[in-house]
Amino acid sequence: MNSIQNKTVLHLTDYGAPYAGNFIASLSALEQLLAETGAKAVYVLPARAADRSWAQEMSKTHDVRFLKKGGFFSYLHQVRRLLKETNADILHEHFIHFSEKVAAWLAIKTCGHRVKTVLHLHNHFELPHSPLLRLPHMLYFRSVSRFVCCSESVAAHIIADGVPKERVRVAENAIAFKRLDSYDSSVRTSLRLPKQAKLALMFGYNFEVKGVDLAVEAVRLLRERDGLPVTLAIALSSHLDEVRLRICAQLCLSDVPDWILLLPPREDVSSYYHMADVFLSPSRQEGFCYSLIEAAYCRTPVLASAIDAQKDLALPKSAFFPPQDAQALSYALHRVLCEEHTASRTLALEEAGERVRQTYALSRWAERVCAAYAEIVPPIL
Repeated sequence: MNSIQNKTVLHLTDYGAPYAGNFIASLSALEQLLAETGAKAVYVLPARAADRSWAQEMSKTHDVRFLKKGGFFSYLHQVRRLLKETNADILHEHFIHFSEKVAAWLAIKTCGHRVKTVLHLHNHFELPHSPLLRLPHMLYFRSVSRFVCCSESVAAHIIADGVPKERVRVAENAIAFKRLDSYDSSVRTSLRLPKQAKLALMFGYNFEVKGVDLAVEAVRLLRERDGLPVTLAIALSSHLDEVRLRICAQLCLSDVPDWILLLPPREDVSSYYHMADVFLSPSRQEGFCYSLIEAAYCRTPVLASAIDAQKDLALPKSAFFPPQDAQALSYALHRVLCEEHTASRTLALEEAGERVRQTYALSRWAERVCAAYAEIVPPIL
């Protein structure tokens, strides 16, 4: 780690979510580790983040810069100015679009000093199928010193696309577990569920990717085939109207039935996990599923489609069912919801919670990212 001593990392992001979440908590843990070597971090957030309360609070204790709205050349000039002002050694890119990556690359080339680029892949990156459209992406990739991937699945995908293996590193996403320790135990009561109802929870802002249709069909089967009183709660950070319309179309109804609840996001997301009898992630695609880890930590049983990025998680094998198989999910749901609450079941949930706590610690993520930095910046002589 001596090579990152007194270096500056500029985090260039397009992050403006309603809550700081695990992403900002992870960056804060990384900053603490960097500080031990005298290195520092600067955070660049998009204009829309300036109105977020978490970003305003963060700016009081961290070096946070907000970009102004503008086109390609405005973005280029702003990034170049920030590179110069901070004398950044590493530009660590998160969530930004391809045009912004190109602008950042030009900013590096014209800022007057050497800057290394780290591209963080927080999800699978889909390259265009056309060789002509792929070419600009591959040329940009040549300028990236390290690709930090959120899972082995994402790393394998980008290597298969032609990125040299020696430039790819894996830092599995980390969880700010402490924020999950406080929750409101009255949330379930406020939903006014039928007395014997079982509650299945999922997050479904992206109807297709998150497999909302699969969960809806699985719960419908449970109710109609087995007569099990199951309510499906879908928490949505966005796309509420779209999800509502697609559920209605799927079920051929004019409105969402009373056994499906569409819930707003909560900063104390733990309150949702603790109210549920089971947490579902029937996703068709994931880079890394934070919510499965969080639910397991909260001692909530989880069920997940066995896609690569989920089946590699430190979860019990019994948690997984075949992807895109609503019937298999319905049977798995029946098994979990009808389980007796025995001491052995409680112990299994405790062990699963402890396993994810150790595996996805913020400190472990920070160490892996720092190690990637240390490989690309020369030590101070």
